[in-house]
Amino acid sequence: MSLRLPTGAAAVVVTVLLLVGSVGGVAGQSGSPIAQADTQQADGYVVEQGSFCQPIEPLSSGESVESFYEYRSHETHPEGTDRFYSSYGTTHLQRDNTSALFLHEGPEGLSLVTVHGRLDSETPGGLVTYEIAGLPAESEWVVQDDNYTAETRMDEFDRGDGWTSASWIFQEGRTDGGAIRGGLDGQFAVTIRPGFNEDSAFADRRSELYDPDFDGDGEIEQWDVLSGAAGDGNRRTELPSLEEPVTIRTGTCDDPSVTYERTDGGITARVTDAAPEDRVFLQPTRGTDDGVRFDGVELTGLEGEASIGFESRFSELSGSGPDGVEALSYLTITNESGAADASGTVAVTVQKDRLEELGLEPEEVVLYEQTADGWAEADTTVLAESDDAYRLEADVTAPSAVAVAPASGSGSDSLGLLGLGAGLAAGAVIGLGWLATTRLRDR
Repeated sequence: MSLRLPTGAAAVVVTVLLLVGSVGGVAGQSGSPIAQADTQQADGYVVEQGSFCQPIEPLSSGESVESFYEYRSHETHPEGTDRFYSSYGTTHLQRDNTSALFLHEGPEGLSLVTVHGRLDSETPGGLVTYEIAGLPAESEWVVQDDNYTAETRMDEFDRGDGWTSASWIFQEGRTDGGAIRGGLDGQFAVTIRPGFNEDSAFADRRSELYDPDFDGDGEIEQWDVLSGAAGDGNRRTELPSLEEPVTIRTGTCDDPSVTYERTDGGITARVTDAAPEDRVFLQPTRGTDDGVRFDGVELTGLEGEASIGFESRFSELSGSGPDGVEALSYLTITNESGAADASGTVAVTVQKDRLEELGLEPEEVVLYEQTADGWAEADTTVLAESDDAYRLEADVTAPSAVAVAPASGSGSDSLGLLGLGAGLAAGAVIGLGWLATTRLRDR
């Protein structure tokens, strides 16, 4: 991926949400946030794989996904209870040699769930790897089958900026899988790149495992997506391929398709079948500061196909930000192709204690836009307030970068006491390079 200098003006409206909560790489949010990204609510869900697209409904059980999944291990269930390190709550959904994928709706929100294999099956186990991209920063694995403390545990879970991965190995008569929750109650698109059987990450390094033959040379033969009620009446559909990526997203099959891919420095969103009037929601990476989180980018003006990259770093094009102020975080958004005429909204969250640390009131925070001549303050308005959150909005025209920082003359426009480096210091910076000529960097 490469960065290029802008070739045309692109009007961009940036919406900034200053929200309160735990903004860890895999941690859920605490408190009562105003909204994930103040975008239109989901009008349905679809699953896509290549040209295949089908509407789906979450499985609604009225209980948490942890309770619904009912993973039993020596750490989750007491003595005297069957606990074969498997999902006991989804036995009605399990099939031999099959991996199931579905959404679950519970009192704590929407979750993405997968279950591999069948409990008490007489068929061998299997190997599965998922790499999942496009995840909101506040999402986390709330069920990890298996993630217990013992030398016999072999499953692996990893997390990066905008993505997560898991590799499972399970034996005859048991299951594997897990559930991700957080940030999925608004608009989203999440792409799963599968590695079943010999495509699993474990396939080429069996010798490193505690028990290299644990799976008994079993294979996953079918990948199903489930839809409907959580009882036996749910609908299941076999996906066309065990190799191709699958995206589950909000919207309908008539909406533009979005597929995410992990890159060395972040994630890339690839949009297809877009019309200029479509509002396309994209999930960025989280940014560079633990106290700031970029929640969403919604674009219009895309036509046909487009590729937009997100990296949590400061664009070299933007220098060190506005003069006289220091920043909290930044995000580079790159037009890799097809977005020269795009415009849109960007949503950001900032922890309340981060503002308190800076000695700032929300009215003292403004948006700066970068222009050909430098940086300029944009009109910024506090739109809403909850018990522990503020919502701000500012209109910005044709920036290559945007910074959230103390207004000139505010009580905290000098933040040197925080000990931040000059290059990383200055409000939340969003590099918006709708960029198209000189190659800046190759990877």
